[in-house]
Amino acid sequence: MKKIFLLFFCLILLTGCSSKPYEFEKSIDEIQSIEIVSAVDGLNYTVLKTLSEEEKKVFLEQFAKIEFDKYIGDPPGVHGNSIKINYSNDEYEIITWFDSEYVKNGESFFRGKDCDEKEFNELLNGFLSGDEMNFTEG
Repeated sequence: MKKIFLLFFCLILLTGCSSKPYEFEKSIDEIQSIEIVSAVDGLNYTVLKTLSEEEKKVFLEQFAKIEFDKYIGDPPGVHGNSIKINYSNDEYEIITWFDSEYVKNGESFFRGKDCDEKEFNELLNGFLSGDEMNFTEG
C-alpha cells in the first residue's frame, strides 16, 4: 500500500511540473534595467555588463524562449554568472540556470526555478561577447 501511495504521489509531482517561460516577480513594465553579474549569493555580486535599452528588448525576447521548471528540493542558492533584473522600486531578481532569488529590502527569497544549463549559458555568453543576435534555442 505504501508503494502505491508513493508512486501516486510521485506521479502527481511530475505532472505538476510543466516547463514554461520564466515568470518575473514584477511586471516587465517595471523592469528598470538588466545586468549580467557574477554572484557570490543574492546579495553579493559584481556587475559584468549592464544591457542597453536595445539589448534589454532583445534579451527579454530571447529569454522568453527558455523554458523553466519549478525547482523542488533544497535551494542551492544563486552563484556564478547570473541575470539581475532590477525593478523601479529597488527590488531585484537574480536568476541562474539552477535557481532564482527575489531580493526585497535586503532579504533574499527563494523562487525555485531552473532551466537548461546550455541554453541559459549560451544566452548570457552571447550578451557578454556582444554576439547576442546569434542566440539559438537549444
